Amino acid sequence: MNATLSNEAELHFERGGPSYHLMQRLGLIRGDGPSILRRSIAFLAITWVPMLLLSLLDGHALGKTPQQSFLLDFAAYARFFIAVPILFAADSIVGPRLATAGLHFIRAGLVAPEEHPAFEAAIARVAKRRESRVAEIIILLIALLGAWMFTFEAVTGAETLSWYSLRVDGRVSFAGYWNRLIAVPIIQFLWYRWIWRLGIWTLFLRDVSKLKLALVPTHADQAAGLSFLGNAHASMGIFAFGMSAVLSASAAFRIVFEGARIDTFKTPFVIVLVVAEVLFLAPLLWFSPLLARARREWLLTYGILVLQYNRAFHDKWIKGNAPEGEQLLGSADIQSLADLGGGFDFIRSMKLVPLSRLLILQLAIAAALPGLPLILLVFPIGQVLDILGGAVL
Repeated sequence: MNATLSNEAELHFERGGPSYHLMQRLGLIRGDGPSILRRSIAFLAITWVPMLLLSLLDGHALGKTPQQSFLLDFAAYARFFIAVPILFAADSIVGPRLATAGLHFIRAGLVAPEEHPAFEAAIARVAKRRESRVAEIIILLIALLGAWMFTFEAVTGAETLSWYSLRVDGRVSFAGYWNRLIAVPIIQFLWYRWIWRLGIWTLFLRDVSKLKLALVPTHADQAAGLSFLGNAHASMGIFAFGMSAVLSASAAFRIVFEGARIDTFKTPFVIVLVVAEVLFLAPLLWFSPLLARARREWLLTYGILVLQYNRAFHDKWIKGNAPEGEQLLGSADIQSLADLGGGFDFIRSMKLVPLSRLLILQLAIAAALPGLPLILLVFPIGQVLDILGGAVL
C-alpha cells in the first residue's frame, strides 16, 4: 500500500515538547538525532559532578561508613551513568519504532480509506499532547514534589545516615540538598516524561482501535495482522533494563557492605518484572475486543463455508455421486478439505492480544540481566561455572 497522510510526519513521540525544544536551543540536541553522548555529559555536569565536589566539601566523598560515602554508592552510579543515558537512548530506539508501527496501520491497508481522516485526527492529537506545556509543567511539579516529599526521611521523620541526607552528623549536607533539589528531580522528570510519551502512544492506540480496521484472522502472525505492535513494544525492554539496573546496584551495595542475603531482594525484583510487563504490554489490550469480535465473526463465516464444503464432499465421495472416472486418490478435493479445516483451526487459535510469549520472555530477560552480577557477589565464579556446565551437559 502506498497511501500517505497529510500529517504523517507529525507521528512521533520523542522529538517534541517544551523540554526537547529547550535542549535544541541550548545545543544539546542537534538535528533529528538523539545526541545521547552530548546530553549525558551535560546531565552529569549538572548532577553527578556537582555532588562529587560538594561531597568532597562535606567530607562525604569517602565518609565514615559506606552509607555516608558518595563514591561507594553503587545505586548512584546506576542512576546517573546507566539509567539516564538509557532514557536518552530510548529516543532513538523506542520512539522511532512506535512511529513506524503507527504508520504501518496505513502502509498495510489495515485502515479503510474512508477512515484516513479519522486517523489523521488521531495523529493531530498525538502532536498536541506531545507539545503540551501544561503536561510538562505537571510532570516537573510531580518530579519536584516527589523528590522532596516522598523520601524515607520525609515519610518516616527519621534521619538517615547517608551522604544524600540533608543533615549528616548534625551538619548540613550540601551534596544531599543538591541531590534532593536538582539531581533527583531531573531524573524523575526524564522518567515521567517517557511515561507521558507512552501514555500518548496508549491513547493513540485507543483512538485507532475505534476505527474500522481490516483485520485478517487467517494472517500467519496469529494476531489478525497486528503482531507488528508487539514487535514495536519489544523495544521497551530497555526501560525494564534501566529499572532493574538501579535496583541491582542498590542490592549490590547492601550485599557487599551490609551482608544482606540475595534472597532478600526476590520480592523487589518480582515487582519490577511485573510492573515492566504490565506497563509496557497493557496498551495492546485496546485491540483485544476487536480481535475477539473478528475471531467470532470469521469463525461463523468459515464454519458455514466448511459445513457447505463438507456436505458437498460427503455427497460427492461418500454417497458415490462423483463423476464417472474421477478418482478420490489424487483429487484436489482432499487438499481443499484439509485446507478449510486447517483455516478454521487457525482462526480458533488466534491470539486475543497482539503479543507473543517471546515478547514476554524478552522483557523478562531485559529486567533480569542487571541482576545476574549479584550471583557472582554471593557465589564463587568457579561454583557458578560448575553449575552452568552441569546444566549444559
